[in-house]
Amino acid sequence: MSKFRLSDLHKQMKNNYYNFPNNFKKEGEDHINISLQSETRLGKLLDPGYVKTFNYKFIGKFSSVMSLWYWVRASDLDDNIRRLTGRQLKSYAESKGIFKEFVPNFKAIIAVATWNKLRQYPFIIKEIKELDPNIKLLSYHVIKASNLRVCTNYAGLIIEIANELFAAIREDRQPDFDKFVDDKSKVGLMYLEGVLSKILPLEKIEELKKAEMNNENDDNEENNDVEDDNEEIIIKETDNEKITI
Repeated sequence: MSKFRLSDLHKQMKNNYYNFPNNFKKEGEDHINISLQSETRLGKLLDPGYVKTFNYKFIGKFSSVMSLWYWVRASDLDDNIRRLTGRQLKSYAESKGIFKEFVPNFKAIIAVATWNKLRQYPFIIKEIKELDPNIKLLSYHVIKASNLRVCTNYAGLIIEIANELFAAIREDRQPDFDKFVDDKSKVGLMYLEGVLSKILPLEKIEELKKAEMNNENDDNEENNDVEDDNEEIIIKETDNEKITI
């Protein structure tokens, strides 16, 4: 048995600034809280649990990023999950044991989904461009009895994603989703290869990838930059639901 060393534990525990939310001032002064409890519309909207229907190419519509979060982790890709949000979503996911499922390139998928949601709001894009670059992104909920801030257990993931999206918006470029990849062998079809392999045979996935490659070549030749399925986006939003993971 290896000897326990406190120094090794410190190395494992990341001392990222967002793990210390109580060191910051009032929200809006030096930070934005990515949470449904945020005092800003930007912070609420960025939270994965924020209810806003969006479309993800190849797999369709979801009521929130959190809905997709659980759907891709379901072994049977249960479509009941697409429409569930808040407490109902969490309870249903728990009953199916979804929390234990590993998904290749999960962070990249959530990043694409968050971007698909965010770009539906031109005024939010404008707000991000005008936001003070010194403002930090946090993710916490507040205990009402003590006013203590507690870091969410998805803070690291969503803050890293949001920082890349903010940088892309400020630099007028597309987000670099590849930086979130953990399995380069399954980046096809917008990082969904590992998800689709749950229900589709390898031959079908390869067929879809070839077709997508041909479509991309056709689009480049025609300079066609039209987004898919924009007309199918349903606007449905609220900010009174809470969810933990």
